[in-house]
Amino acid sequence: MKNRKTDLAGMWLCAGILSALTFLMVKVEMGKGYEVLLYSDFATHSSWAVGEFTDPLYDKFYAYPVWHLLVRGINWILPIGREYAGALVTACCIGGAAALLYKFLWLELKGCLSERKICLLAVGLMVLTALYMPWFNVEPYLGQTSPTTWHNPTNMAVKPVALLAFLWFLKLYLREQKVKAVEFAGLSGLLLFSCFVKPSFVQGFLPAVVLFLLVELYRTKGKSFLFSLKMAAVFIPSGIYFLVTFFSMFGVSAERSIGISPFEVLKLDAAHPLISILQTIAFPLFVLCILGGRQIWQDKSLLFSLAFYAASLLEYILLIEVTEPESGNFEWALQLALFTLFAMTALRFYQKKDKKPWMDLAGNGLLLYHVLSGILYYVYLLISPLQC
Repeated sequence: MKNRKTDLAGMWLCAGILSALTFLMVKVEMGKGYEVLLYSDFATHSSWAVGEFTDPLYDKFYAYPVWHLLVRGINWILPIGREYAGALVTACCIGGAAALLYKFLWLELKGCLSERKICLLAVGLMVLTALYMPWFNVEPYLGQTSPTTWHNPTNMAVKPVALLAFLWFLKLYLREQKVKAVEFAGLSGLLLFSCFVKPSFVQGFLPAVVLFLLVELYRTKGKSFLFSLKMAAVFIPSGIYFLVTFFSMFGVSAERSIGISPFEVLKLDAAHPLISILQTIAFPLFVLCILGGRQIWQDKSLLFSLAFYAASLLEYILLIEVTEPESGNFEWALQLALFTLFAMTALRFYQKKDKKPWMDLAGNGLLLYHVLSGILYYVYLLISPLQC
């Protein structure tokens, strides 16, 4: 009973901290003035949410209206204006992601870390960002990307859905012989719902699942084929919806188009693209190095998080929206993949019992550097006229 109360207390504490941080940030973002507001993600999304749905300026939002409808509903029930309604909905989404992350970490680490440390770890993973090295990149976010974003409402809204789908898939795969049809159906429904929140998650998640299952087919010598077939069926609803949405936005008759141009989008903000990638994944890379190739190959959960990251990174590096390259719309899936990669590598780092003292020092130091960089990024946004 005591453990149960501690579990709930930590979960509510993490959710409360992240909800408060998010509410404050969104409110500040939406109050920075007309020129910044005009081009900010929260301004455009919330304008459609509380305005007229027929405005052609926001026609792409028809494909993923969940955040907008929630903001509209809150503002209708409590006529508090789009700033407070947008901040409240986004705060609940990020608070939900923090609660889910804490619950996952607590179940996996309660024998390795104290409840206080698990809570600190969960909060840290929700705010961390790329290592801030101004001698390489002046801006904390631009050029490096980040597992933590504060300027896009739909990507923030899909974060708890993405984490839940990620963990759900792993749970099914690890129990592949004992999975009921209703569990596959549940994941299928969740993936379809995620498309209505932000299609970018499925954009990175589906290729990652395909890549991972192909590797598993090779490793199991075909024994995982039946599970792979069932998982293919799981993605049919979300896959169809994603393709319909994709071709409506980037089809032959659409004004927007996609091309292949390696590193072009990354180079818009990063003076040193490869260094920027290393800044972003310094802690996960360190953990992978101390675990070694054999353990990574045998660790299905960690291997899948790597597949999710690799698939999303390749999309970000290779693809470009020709008519609007500076938008960086292929970066959203990468940010969600980075979030799950940090969570899984942090989990494995603290579960590893045979670490040498220098490994503990280096790993904790790198993770702390990521967290402090994230705190700096948060404060920077509060005082900067910029939105990201």
